[in-house]
Amino acid sequence: MQKAEKAQEQVKEERPIITMITDFGEGYYVAAMKGVILDICRSACLVDITHDIRSHDVLEGAFTLLCTYPYFPSKSVHIAVVDPGVGSERRGIIVATEDHYFVGPDNGVFSFVYNREPVKKVVSIESQIYFRGTVSPTFHGRDAFSPVAAWLALGTPLEKFGEEIEDYSGATVLPVQKVEDDRIEGMVIHVDKFGNIITSISPETAAEQFGYSGSPKFFVKGQVITHSYSYYAEAAPGEIFALIGSSGFYEIAAHKSRAADILGVERGEKVQLELHTEPSASSNT
Repeated sequence: MQKAEKAQEQVKEERPIITMITDFGEGYYVAAMKGVILDICRSACLVDITHDIRSHDVLEGAFTLLCTYPYFPSKSVHIAVVDPGVGSERRGIIVATEDHYFVGPDNGVFSFVYNREPVKKVVSIESQIYFRGTVSPTFHGRDAFSPVAAWLALGTPLEKFGEEIEDYSGATVLPVQKVEDDRIEGMVIHVDKFGNIITSISPETAAEQFGYSGSPKFFVKGQVITHSYSYYAEAAPGEIFALIGSSGFYEIAAHKSRAADILGVERGEKVQLELHTEPSASSNT
């Protein structure tokens, strides 16, 4: 067993992991970024999380990163390039937590990371010796973030890239507020491939607002969702219900159907929630 563990550790050391999230879609952009990385760090294990983030949608990029990065090995480097301000004075940064590194623009794309765990250090990327020659003002993903991620994966110390900063874009406070004594209001922050509606409300946030936990009743687009389940197949086909999704937020779903289409809901839609102490959150109401 010890030999197997040592071999596994050796493999981890030999194959630094670099993940990628962009809004670049298909085309040559992502391939060019990979080429730059591999030219510097040929042993890198490159993982495409997604390149289908909606154009310029920083919030979607941040949410996707939140739902994926914790499951990668310690010391993985995560590039997130959803960058409508490319070429402007917005900074490029490296964010270091206890177990992960993040490389990308200082525009809020790492804001959910700040919510989830303590940040050890944030560095402004300033040293151009780690860039790729002449930096295109329209493609920092290729010319700045990719080479920086590669050098970081090779073990380059953080201080080599630039000065530590404290005025980086802060954590995104998801919109949840109390609108009545027994009701809070949030918003739809994501609609996934299956038409599941992910809200900005988590059980923890609801408990903080109400001071207790209970069975949720949702109000969205004039509809009331009164059933809640632990998993999708508990519901009847087509039934709309609420559950706590894998992201840790409340979702509104329809078994074997698309709740977002049935309700006509898109991201940004307001959602309200009431909590009732009986019955419990895992049972029908």
